[in-house]
Amino acid sequence: MEKALPYWVEENPLLIGILNFILDRRDSQLQRGKEARISFRLDLRAGSKRWQEVLEPLRDPTQDEQELWSELQYFASEYQCFAVKPNPKRRPGVAEWQGAQLIFKDASEEQLRLWLDRPSPNLRQSAWTSLLEPYVDRFENPAAFPIEGLELQPGFDSVEELVSCWVSVGRELIFAEQISWRQLAARCFKGDSKYLDLHSRQSLVRNLFPELSRKIRERQLLLHAYLPEQFTQVIFIENQDTFISLAELQPNRTALVYSEGYQGGAERIRNPGIARFSTFNVVDKASRQQFLQWWYGDDSSPLPVFFWGDLDYEGLRIAAALRRSFPELQCWRPGYDLLLDSLRTGKAHCPDLAEKLGQKPIEMIGCQYADQYLIPALSTTTSFVDQEAANLGALLETLP
Repeated sequence: MEKALPYWVEENPLLIGILNFILDRRDSQLQRGKEARISFRLDLRAGSKRWQEVLEPLRDPTQDEQELWSELQYFASEYQCFAVKPNPKRRPGVAEWQGAQLIFKDASEEQLRLWLDRPSPNLRQSAWTSLLEPYVDRFENPAAFPIEGLELQPGFDSVEELVSCWVSVGRELIFAEQISWRQLAARCFKGDSKYLDLHSRQSLVRNLFPELSRKIRERQLLLHAYLPEQFTQVIFIENQDTFISLAELQPNRTALVYSEGYQGGAERIRNPGIARFSTFNVVDKASRQQFLQWWYGDDSSPLPVFFWGDLDYEGLRIAAALRRSFPELQCWRPGYDLLLDSLRTGKAHCPDLAEKLGQKPIEMIGCQYADQYLIPALSTTTSFVDQEAANLGALLETLP
């Protein structure tokens, strides 16, 4: 068997994606104990979301779809990993690849796994069981680990080293009275305080140590606010400069909260004891108490709540995240209208200019104004405008 994948296959994003997708499908079958024929069509309108991601190179204008297709056909003929059946219903003028069926040949699975360095789940599970066996008594619930075990991650020399880090979590929790997620991560995972920030890793800690994990103190969120004596609406502001500039205008009836992009903590931002506030201005006790009662839901009187941030996908994702805790939250139209005007008059930047190429489009966030105007505008122009571009003087009269 050939150990190395042909170099040109690795450079073909469509082909390498298909080969990994085949093994994903087979691994899923093996884990369920039900093997079946693997086949799929090259159809940009059908299939799972994962399959559509595999076919993305065929949509990419920077890729030569005919070259991708020719190399796929050559690979199928030369290495016999799968058969290619043309679409018998293809209409004249339609590309040859559209609707073609790929049928995986089971006999090539071992070669494919060797090429991609992907042993079968059964082999991985057996190796993982042997590796974990000496440490099972260090976990309250060792069965919480994935059945195929942990994958080696960058920064760890071996899976054994990674397991020892997880073992140390239990030891740290045993001797702690209380500990934060960041402290626990830094002490157990090679000094990386953010290792346990991912929800999936926190969930694994809780499942491995259902009792000991009660000692973990949730990370608090530090928020800054401008509070007038009486307020009739609240606006979350994404960026610091804009928050300060608006607060300096001292709106009479509008409370401002500098959100600092708290997308990850948005679901728990109203939980008691999670949010800690500092105020931009001098605030009397009654005004602060009124605000906190509203924040924690103790005040039954509803208030309009808005969000204003950058006119880009990440800014709108922050708004969507905040809506989990503030379901009534809407995007603040006076602020976003100014950014829309800049967008429509060409005073906007392309994603790569501001290192925003990684931002993924979204279809909706649940705010009617954003879903009908902001998101379509971003989709049409493929450009962004930062919040700081707005002339704040024009907004003063819109603040009650």
